[in-house]
Amino acid sequence: MQYRSGAELFVRDLALALHQRGHSIVVYAPILGDLAEELRSRCIACIRDLGQAAQPPDLIIGNTRDDTVACLAHFLGVPALFICHDRTAQHGVPPRFARIQKYVAVDENCAERLYLENSIERSSIDIVSNGVDLERFRPRAPLPAKPLRAAIFSNYATEGEDTAAIRAACATTGVALEVIGKGVGQQAAAPEKVLAQFDLVFAKARCAMEAMAVGCAVVLLNEGMGLAGMVTPETVQEWHRWNFGRRLMRQPIQPETIAQEIQRYSAQDAQVVASYVRAHVSLEATVNAMERLAKGVVRAWASVPPPSPEQELREFARHTADNLMPFGVAPVAAQTGILLARLERLEKLGAVETHYPALPAWDPAPPARALSVAHARLADLEQQIEALRGSWSWRLTAPLRWLGTHRRI
Repeated sequence: MQYRSGAELFVRDLALALHQRGHSIVVYAPILGDLAEELRSRCIACIRDLGQAAQPPDLIIGNTRDDTVACLAHFLGVPALFICHDRTAQHGVPPRFARIQKYVAVDENCAERLYLENSIERSSIDIVSNGVDLERFRPRAPLPAKPLRAAIFSNYATEGEDTAAIRAACATTGVALEVIGKGVGQQAAAPEKVLAQFDLVFAKARCAMEAMAVGCAVVLLNEGMGLAGMVTPETVQEWHRWNFGRRLMRQPIQPETIAQEIQRYSAQDAQVVASYVRAHVSLEATVNAMERLAKGVVRAWASVPPPSPEQELREFARHTADNLMPFGVAPVAAQTGILLARLERLEKLGAVETHYPALPAWDPAPPARALSVAHARLADLEQQIEALRGSWSWRLTAPLRWLGTHRRI
């Protein structure tokens, strides 16, 4: 919950809306930032250590693979649903566990990832697209007959080759261009206050939906992915099915192709597109769908026998083999052994060697000496434990620790 990208903003909006409807929400993420502080200011709990939760939830709503598995390992017996937000990123790979009762995709492209690549029945996948908060993104004044100001609205945008092509096309058509996004150090915390200043917006997915809802003309594109074109009354419904995203971008971003799309600008068409988005792409519709799915999973879980411990062990073992072993058996085994042994020694206060990865034997010092060492090294010890628990390696090996604990039991 550090950057304002699609998945993080989806979580923020869903958490706020469900909280307003009377549900008790805890947002877990190993990295917290401004978005977490925004949620905390609205009385929503945000944690980066699952041990901070004193009681298990009724339902886990997973948005990334590894953190969903971490929640499953920590909250035994709790059902889950998993949302695929991306067709290609590793975090969108669906974990396969019996306790995941429902899989959700944000568009047909992500649904294809689930049923074409991961053996999940198409009939069991629900599509719940991103939605626009219509109370925040209010309609702007009518567009001018000719675009005067344009913006690239994307956290992926840089001052690279694609931006140069868009800038050149805007210059030839007399349109002033600005770039808004994390990649250029201009991330907009309140885009609803900014978008109405522009007549034409270059964006994709959530950013494109927000610009359309305001009433801007939108050219669908993204740096490094390509160009789809101007969103028109003829394309808006079909492109909504694909979340106005990656799958649609099949043309190169070049000055000539961008100039052609700018020439298709129509204030009247943009108004028709805005009306469609405000009628069919609302945040309320998204939250309604997610709330219905969540309640359905909780109800169904109460009437079915939970998976056996043996089945869960097999599932965690399979997840470990599929997602850790491709890095190489020997490196993973060595790294896991070091992590587990190091944490065991770190948690024996005072018995720690600060030179990683040396792991000295336990020193059976007299009590007075042990107490002195513990006090002397406590600050350093806490920092090391915090860094270890927040590391990528620690998160990745969570299933192995779970397996080890339950095997000993």
